[in-house]
Amino acid sequence: MKHDDALKTLKVAKGQLDAIIKMVEDERYCIDISNQVQAALALLKKAQKQIITEHLNHCVKESFINNNADEKIKEIERLLERVI
Repeated sequence: MKHDDALKTLKVAKGQLDAIIKMVEDERYCIDISNQVQAALALLKKAQKQIITEHLNHCVKESFINNNADEKIKEIERLLERVI
């Protein structure tokens, strides 16, 4: 499984979190901090989508070949319950 895109996105999010921490330490304007938090959340959501997409394209497709698709479908259902 390749998670290169998700890893890049998570590293950008990590950098953004470090910048947010510095903004808080520097007592920057609250709305500016909140805007940066929202941007970091968007990056985390993007990484989650990338990881789930990778899972669907590899693990789930493979499960249909190996005849254990029911297990993977239940796994995706549980994931969706947490995400939605």
